[in-house]
Amino acid sequence: MYAADHPFLGVVQTHVNIGDQVSSLKEGQRRSYRLQRRAVKQAETHLALARAAFELHSSVGPSRTTVSAIAEKAGVQRLTVYRHFPDEEAVFNACSAYSFGQDPPPSPEAWRSIVEPEARLRTALFQLYSYYRRKRQLLANLYRDAEIPVVAAALARRREVLANGVVILAEGWPDRDNGIARLLVAAIGHALDFTTWRSLVENQGLSDEEAVEAMLVLARSVSSSVPDCRGNKPLT
Repeated sequence: MYAADHPFLGVVQTHVNIGDQVSSLKEGQRRSYRLQRRAVKQAETHLALARAAFELHSSVGPSRTTVSAIAEKAGVQRLTVYRHFPDEEAVFNACSAYSFGQDPPPSPEAWRSIVEPEARLRTALFQLYSYYRRKRQLLANLYRDAEIPVVAAALARRREVLANGVVILAEGWPDRDNGIARLLVAAIGHALDFTTWRSLVENQGLSDEEAVEAMLVLARSVSSSVPDCRGNKPLT
């Protein structure tokens, strides 16, 4: 008995229209192609908007970046911006993702592989100061607009990353009095800060290389300090 004649299956149509199947297959392929094209277009638009937001944050800062400005720079309508970035946080996150994708900041974890502490600090400062120079205007704008919640949250995350860097960079120096160790941590933290780089380079006129050497002298001086008899003041 054929399956089509089985009493439990009822009557099954066995005739197949090949033309209908081919037509259905082609329509499915066309639909899939249209969906892929749409996805690619959406991704391109998203990237263009993220780039526009990044350029505006770098030039005028988050507080002065408007939806209209993003739309104009990206060459789209305001509604398109809202479709991709429904709020300020979405705009900022897209800008950050674009920035990190194009030029990621140095990773403190990469510094662990350098055993000698002064060489480790030198490498970290060269990497950070070079990054600060490339991102000077963007970072300056972020610090200026630190009262904006999304910016404040980003700067807080940045402080956490740098604090982890301080821990890594403070390892391996000669064992000293706890007071000296505390001062060394403070000196390294000060050296890593963006505002320190700005002061040394923009206000004092040092090159990045000279700024690095100045901070190494500071760390070296603190590390080699001798506490006084009360153990609370370093004497060189």
